[in-house]
This record gives sequence, structure tokens and C-alpha cells, in this order.
Amino acid sequence: MSEHKFKEQDYTSKVSGKTVVRILGLTKPHLPWLIGFLVTIALVSGLDSVFTYIGKLVIDDAISLGDTTKLKQLLGYYAALTIVQSASVFGFIYMAGILGERINYDLRKKMFNHLQELSFSYYDKTPIGWIISRVTSDATKMADLVTWGLLDVTWGLMNIISAMVFMTVISPKLALVVFAVFPMMLLVAVQFQKRIIEFFRKVRKQNSKLTGAYNENISGVRVVKSLSREPQNLKEFDVQSSEMYRAAYRAAWWSALFLP
Repeated sequence: MSEHKFKEQDYTSKVSGKTVVRILGLTKPHLPWLIGFLVTIALVSGLDSVFTYIGKLVIDDAISLGDTTKLKQLLGYYAALTIVQSASVFGFIYMAGILGERINYDLRKKMFNHLQELSFSYYDKTPIGWIISRVTSDATKMADLVTWGLLDVTWGLMNIISAMVFMTVISPKLALVVFAVFPMMLLVAVQFQKRIIEFFRKVRKQNSKLTGAYNENISGVRVVKSLSREPQNLKEFDVQSSEMYRAAYRAAWWSALFLP
């Protein structure tokens, strides 16, 4: 079957709480790894703020007053916490890798078993390359979303909470001024999220088409060569590849613009 006859469904649904719960449900069989993963991330993120506060104490309570004993004590705390944080960083990266691969394995196994139960008519109207892309690429993306997505969310929340605590302790009035910016930042983040997800969906769709084109040309290479269709197939592939490049470029551009 030719790729152009297959039209992939366009997804425009928004991310909802139900979707998030369903995604997080993938971690249920691996709960001990998930808990360890989140604890180590929270510890690393919390220590970042502690280091900043220790830096303040070093300047205000030790260097400014010329107290070498206090300085040595604070530097000792800093060194000890650095060791703890280093071990925690190793821990969450290791557990993220294990958790991601296990979720990836579970998803691919479920999808492979599901493919065995589908009817012949499904395979008559669906390109093999598209199916391969869904089973391999999407499973990996979901596993990355659960692990590294959780990392970003947990890290971000812990940074915000710990920063708010220390800012309030140091200067409540100045902290209120900074907190007033949060609603504006949230509004901007929501607007960026809409655009970024739109382009990443286009990338996903074009990736499916490219995988399908690869499959058709490789499996039908005898027909392609016997009919001398190499130039035409190359031109069609170039169009699809260019569309994916543009979508990926725009997604990366919006992501890079949002991060600062």
C-alpha cells in the first residue's frame, strides 16, 4: 500500500489531569524505583538552595567578621553536602535509566501483544513503517516523558519551594516582590506550551511518514529498481524529510526561546 493513501489522525487534544494520571500509571509496577528516583531528585534540588544559603553565611558570618573558625566550619558543611549531592546525582541518573528502560520494555511488550490481536483489515490500510514507528519511537518517547519529565517537574517544584523558603527567611519584603512575578511567568509558560506541543506533534507525524517511506523503499527495492523510480522516490523522500526538519527546527526554536 502506498504511503500517500494513509492519513494519520490529527491529535489536537489538550493535556489533562486524566492523561497525566494514565501516564504516571506506567510507573506502578516499578514503584520502589520511582520513589528512590523522586527522593534523590528532591534531595539534589533542595541542596542547591542550601548551598546558596551557606554561601551567604560564609560572606556575612565568617569572611566579613574575620571569623576563621566559623569559615572552616561552614566549608566543612559545604564539602560534606557536596559529597551527599554527588551521590544523589549518580543515584537519580542511574534510577532514571533503569526506570525508563523498564517502562519502555513494558510498553513495547504490550503493543506487540496488541498487534497480534488486530484484524487483517487493519494491516491492509495501515503502512508497516507507521506501525514500526509507533512501536519503537513512541514507546521510547513515553518512557523519556515519565522519567525525565518527572525529573524536570520535581526539580522545578523543589527549586521553587526551597527558594521561596530561603527568600522569605532572608528578606520577606523582597520575596513578595519576586513572588508577584509568578502569575505572569505561569501565563507565559502556558502560551509557550501550546505552541511547543503543536510542533512536536508535527515532528512525530512526519517521523511516522519517514519510517513508512524507508520501509516501502527497502521492502520494494526490486520494484523501485525495475521501474527506475529512484529519482522520483528520492524527490518524494526529500519533501518529507524537509517537512520534518522544519517542524523539528520550529519545535527546538520555541523550546530554546522558552527556557531563558
